[in-house]
Amino acid sequence: MIAGYLERIGYLLSWWLNRVAMGALVAMMFLICANVILRLFYRPILGTYEIVGFLGAAVISFGLAYTTVKKGHVAVELVVSRFSQRTQGVIGSITSFLSLALFALLAWRSVCYAANMSRAGELSQTLKMPFSPLVYGLSFACALVCLVVLVELFKSLAQAVKR
Repeated sequence: MIAGYLERIGYLLSWWLNRVAMGALVAMMFLICANVILRLFYRPILGTYEIVGFLGAAVISFGLAYTTVKKGHVAVELVVSRFSQRTQGVIGSITSFLSLALFALLAWRSVCYAANMSRAGELSQTLKMPFSPLVYGLSFACALVCLVVLVELFKSLAQAVKR
């Protein structure tokens, strides 16, 4: 019951975050095209490199959870698929636990890093935009991946103990 509820929340949040990533990708494409065209008239857009960097980070981090939901990451199933269902569940549980630990660590350290950046007042060079909101977004995306992986861990554990 709780796993189903968490799965729905994880799917919905990751779907919305993925839409933000899609929008960032489209914005990046338009910005680069506009900058190339305006360079022909010696009027490049100021800070394009920084904005593209910020948008690229958003595309990658905000797409992580949805990719995890859709099982779009690289997986080695050739060997694992030959094992019994119980063994597959055990391997899935171990993999999910390690993934959960990694992304929890990433989320926690990203929050710490963003707080330090915010305290220090770190800004981008050209546009003087703060870095910390982007790093907080990355930490939220990693926390959402934790939620998705936690649901996968529950499913793998249920498969491992199933008779």
